[in-house]
Amino acid sequence: MCCKQFPKNKKNIDNNGFTLIEILIAITVFAIGILALGSMQISSMNGNADAQRITDASVLAQDQLEEVMALDYDDPLLNDDDSDGTNQDADDDGDDDDGGDFGLNDTTNPDGSTQIQIGTSRAYNVFWNVAVDEPATGNKIIRIIVKKTQGNQSEFSLDFIK
Repeated sequence: MCCKQFPKNKKNIDNNGFTLIEILIAITVFAIGILALGSMQISSMNGNADAQRITDASVLAQDQLEEVMALDYDDPLLNDDDSDGTNQDADDDGDDDDGGDFGLNDTTNPDGSTQIQIGTSRAYNVFWNVAVDEPATGNKIIRIIVKKTQGNQSEFSLDFIK
């Protein structure tokens, strides 16, 4: 026999390739997967940026806390300059009778403040407020508040008693 003969029955023919439709479906599935990975990457980057801002704010609050804790109890920086945290609890129930949380959240007229720049892109305002004779006579509650000055105006606060 000199030549190969083709089978007469077409059912025995082996198709060894992909059709154009199968290739298009595979490319579509692959593209959807890549887009999902891209959106997950963007979400991850945003989460990392938020975590960095929270870390920066907590470090700044801790640094300010250590500076304030090193001051004497009677230091002028630990005075309640606007008297919004002094003698506000006449009935000794632990609540500010004027409803102002002893002025501890006041960032428009704080008892002290400073601005700190981290690198070239991140600036923070650090405030502190003092409530005298709270929660008991001879104690001071001091709240450190750190606010980002640009973009997302997130806030971090830290309380302690001296």
